[in-house]
Amino acid sequence: MDRSPKKHGPQKKKPNQPGKRRPGPVKRANPPPADDNADELEDSGARLPLKRIDKNLFAFQPPFCAIDRKEDMDEVRNMIAGGELDIARDELLYLVSDCRAFLDAHNRLGELALEEEDIPLAQGHFGFAYEIGLDSLPAGFQGILPSNRDYNRAFFLAGRGLARCLIARGQHEKGREVLVQLLKLDPREENAKSLLDELDEQLRERKGAK
Repeated sequence: MDRSPKKHGPQKKKPNQPGKRRPGPVKRANPPPADDNADELEDSGARLPLKRIDKNLFAFQPPFCAIDRKEDMDEVRNMIAGGELDIARDELLYLVSDCRAFLDAHNRLGELALEEEDIPLAQGHFGFAYEIGLDSLPAGFQGILPSNRDYNRAFFLAGRGLARCLIARGQHEKGREVLVQLLKLDPREENAKSLLDELDEQLRERKGAK
């Protein structure tokens, strides 16, 4: 599977809002870090902490910087509810520049891009969050990530969002690879199963029509 960074181009400039922080640039996650740097990278928000919840079950935990910014995300939700989408977007961009593994903020940016029908941009945001999750897993990881546990929810949301964007752009095989990867990490993930079944049915119909 292609694990290369997903590029979505420069962000559109928005006018600065009085009293708001200026968003910094969004950066790609670093390659999988060495184990001896794991704690430092988790503290900086560059990768997700991974917690064992049972014998072979694991759950991502939100980075500390995301926990500290819960009130900021609540503020973003209020902005979106009030129709202040440009200000909300600027705030989200600031949050992910300051806390790179803030999957909730990346996913919200992806959803805002989808609402504007900017699928390539949405793919970039969802892809960023998905790659951070994969990069946070240790080499040779064989465990299960229950999709309904802890920060696994945000990771699987990002993966499904990425798959949908890839499929919508005609990149069916890449979208399929993402869904297959999600099901390896949680074979019971019903949403990924449904998307994969739907995609396979579409591909069979196309082959039959030729």
